Amino acid sequence: MPIAKLRQDIIRSLPYGGANTSQWIFWDASLPGFGVRIFPNGRKSYVCSYRVQRRKRLATLGRADVLTLEQARRKARGYLGQVSYGEDPKGITDAERAACTVKALVQTYLDRHAKPKKRSWKRDESLLTRVLISDLGARLANSLTSADIAKIHSEVGRDRPYAANEFLAVVKKMYNVGKTWGLVARDVLNPAAGIERFPAEKRRRYVTLAEMPRLAAALDADINDYAAHALWLLLLTGLRRSEILGAKWSDIDWQRRTLHIGKTKNGEALLAPLSHAAITRLKRIPKLQGNEHIICGQIPGQPLAYIDSAWHRILKRAALNDLRIHDLRRTVASWLVQDGASLHLVGSVLNHKDPKTTAGYAYFQTQERHRALDQH
Repeated sequence: MPIAKLRQDIIRSLPYGGANTSQWIFWDASLPGFGVRIFPNGRKSYVCSYRVQRRKRLATLGRADVLTLEQARRKARGYLGQVSYGEDPKGITDAERAACTVKALVQTYLDRHAKPKKRSWKRDESLLTRVLISDLGARLANSLTSADIAKIHSEVGRDRPYAANEFLAVVKKMYNVGKTWGLVARDVLNPAAGIERFPAEKRRRYVTLAEMPRLAAALDADINDYAAHALWLLLLTGLRRSEILGAKWSDIDWQRRTLHIGKTKNGEALLAPLSHAAITRLKRIPKLQGNEHIICGQIPGQPLAYIDSAWHRILKRAALNDLRIHDLRRTVASWLVQDGASLHLVGSVLNHKDPKTTAGYAYFQTQERHRALDQH
């Protein structure tokens, strides 16, 4: 078959030189193994030829009327680079790839990426299972389009724009790693790419002095004692939800009033201070035999995994419908600053590396600003 230096301007005019249905490829002289396959009907596709474990492979990179010559060359170089490390770029067979459903892709993403690498993997699981799998789980992963994802993004974003943007980011990452694993065809466009996100509004919500009595009463009245204890500890410590739910009795130093957090969001261990009120709350929490966790769940030996249901009940009882669990951490920061604590000190309490992060958590109530202006 002919070998020549391929140029974009000659691709369209390359003729078919085979006999009826035989394979006919123009090979590129500048990149061995890369070429254009021409079919009897005139259709053209870029291909890459290589050997893995003495097995000759011919990978189709994409149609010539879709990919430019330079895009196809880059793709071929990527394939040949994998071959140099002994990998087979085609990975699994086309039949196996085509059979991968959205549900199977989600499960593989959770098992191979989210759970081993993300402390917030349960959030990914919730977004993908409740939103994506429920609507499109049976579809083939290769068949999803930007229109499918944009529709879900728009529907979720009506009430929860932040969650909609989170969903978009998770789907985009899932398809990127899915291509690396061979579960998604490399020439399939990422269905989450190019979709416009909802504007990110800076969250300023926290519990005010007027709201706190209602929230406290609702917490103490909830039917799930462990969930209520967990939410109280969030208010008393400023820790993150995962840090409280994962805490064990052995992590507490009662004498020094500290709680050891093995690994925080910023990747470092933390010795969190405990106020006298937090210690009092901890002493009220019953210990379950055979469970080392402070906040126990219904599964023997396991911590409580979800407190969202309890939180929604509590908000309804307290008539606070626009408060999130993470706002309790912002409440701690704001109240500390209002009491005269410096941002540096508050940042240390919340284990922030960047002072700008602390500034984004600490807000003042209207009466505090009035008082400052009156003094001025």
